[in-house]
Amino acid sequence: MGAYQFKLPDIGEGISEGTVAQWYVKVGDVLKEDDDLLEIENDKSVEEIPSPVAGTVKNILVGEGETAEVGQVLVEFEVEGAGNVTESTEKAAPQTSVEQTPASPAIETVPTTETSVVGKTETETAPPKMSEVDRTLPVLAMPAVRVYAREKGVDIKNVSGTGSHGHVTKEDVDAFLQGGNKTETAETKEAESVTATSSASKDSQTSSQEWPETREKMSGIRKATAKAMVNSVSEIPHVTVFDDVVVDKLWDHRKQYKTMAAEREVRLTFLPYVVKALSIVMKEFPIFNSYVDIENQEIVYRDYINVGIATDTDRGLFVPNIKNADQKSLFGLAKQITENTEKAKDGKLTSNDMKHTGMSITNIGSIGGGLFTPIINWPEVAILGLGKITKEAVVVEDEIKVAYVLKLSLSFDHRIIDGATAQRALNRLGELLSEPELLLMEG
Repeated sequence: MGAYQFKLPDIGEGISEGTVAQWYVKVGDVLKEDDDLLEIENDKSVEEIPSPVAGTVKNILVGEGETAEVGQVLVEFEVEGAGNVTESTEKAAPQTSVEQTPASPAIETVPTTETSVVGKTETETAPPKMSEVDRTLPVLAMPAVRVYAREKGVDIKNVSGTGSHGHVTKEDVDAFLQGGNKTETAETKEAESVTATSSASKDSQTSSQEWPETREKMSGIRKATAKAMVNSVSEIPHVTVFDDVVVDKLWDHRKQYKTMAAEREVRLTFLPYVVKALSIVMKEFPIFNSYVDIENQEIVYRDYINVGIATDTDRGLFVPNIKNADQKSLFGLAKQITENTEKAKDGKLTSNDMKHTGMSITNIGSIGGGLFTPIINWPEVAILGLGKITKEAVVVEDEIKVAYVLKLSLSFDHRIIDGATAQRALNRLGELLSEPELLLMEG
């Protein structure tokens, strides 16, 4: 018998730690490969992590609510097939490390020791090579990829992974089906042992008799939000332009089709109209769908239009996006917005749900806010702020009338977007929202 150690990997994007949101197992549980293991909340999402190996849970090293650093062991498994190794005090027994995908902890193979180490006089035995033991390392692949492989009739163990951490992707499965991308036999490289340390600071309360105080640890999401906001403001010179848009026709259009949408189990709010309008503006003003590669002194234009929606939850702010928003109908957008919101509130968003956003929308009007100065969601170059729709007195053709007015705030990166360009884009957005039929004509 041997022990597998699952540790939190470096998944990139500046993420250095993750918090255990929930364990699906307990010590002594026997799991099969792909069984639910735990839920990790990192800086950008909450990921459900399956077990990449069959075995018995031997030790859980990081409890629920505790935070682990990258490289820290989360859980140990007892598995069949590992060789036995005797360690010396001068040199730790080598381990076999396997990198893992962003959604799964890395796996570390630690051979068991039959005899305890007493002193430096103990003889050191080299670990058996992979070819000398009857053992197959677990395949690194997300559950969706495993399902895809099974549907294609492919044994995923025969596929070589080309992902950023050596994991198998759908493209690898497709390449295998075309006759390539076979796994190669190779001896596992030795790696140094990583000692797991698990320490979590509990919420502490300090108080004096006269001026009591309560301290609370910042959650991973809250720390990530703080870091992102500071990074955005320090990196991007923000400028915000404002506008009031008369949306009487938009109000009537939504009222006319709200019942029809409900019959199709679609919740039609004003937000899908805004997403539709913004996707048109992003096409007509591609600078708003770009980002700055400061290292290479380049402006990178995205050839797709994904619109993010800032979503407030009990655990913090998340920004899932609508992929290819320009290709969806109003009802399709409404449905996707609802699905993303539910996933955010239920803690089911994945990192993929929030990747590759072109531009984001933040809606403070839903809780009564008006004009404000939203902070850009770096590395994006602009963000649209929605305020409330209120009845106001406006001048129309030299006459004062009461109309529905929508408050808009557009913050932009002044390094690459000029004020005139931003105002023209905001004017175009206002035009589309004031005449919703244009969304159907030009969308």
